Amino acid sequence: MFLRFIIRSSVALTLLLGTTAWAQSSQVYKVIVPESVGVAAPAAVQLTHDQTNNAQAFPDQTWSVRGNSTKGVNIVFKVDTPFVHSTNNAWKVDAKLDLSVGTTQGPASWSVTKATDQTNITGNDLDAAVSATSNGVGRANMILKVSFLSPEWGTYAAGEYVTTVVGTVALNP
Repeated sequence: MFLRFIIRSSVALTLLLGTTAWAQSSQVYKVIVPESVGVAAPAAVQLTHDQTNNAQAFPDQTWSVRGNSTKGVNIVFKVDTPFVHSTNNAWKVDAKLDLSVGTTQGPASWSVTKATDQTNITGNDLDAAVSATSNGVGRANMILKVSFLSPEWGTYAAGEYVTTVVGTVALNP
């Protein structure tokens, strides 16, 4: 009887405590995403003057801008010179920039802070810049229109006139 009590107690204790041991462990996975900004320019573009006194507007160009900072980014598009004749830099024609926001992705809101600017050769203003900003993480297609501000047809030399737009993006402070 005492033996049965011990056997029953052992069985009960085994059932109560279990006979299988177990263990648990864990592993943490972490991804570090660095702050990053970027701007991508479209390919070079050219047009042939229509031989009128009208400004010669290039087709709208789409620049891709991105930033993953929660503070957002600032983007500036700038020309440091008006259009300059490719073989005789004495010949210059004013350049005009117009900026708007195209399609966007992500939670950021994008707004243009300076929509238009132009060079003014006679006023010795040889550069022009337009800009936009975002308030958070996102991507935007910025639409840039560049115009060759023709003086009266026939008053400037034939040939190729060139200017370069530089896009610079930076994190907002």
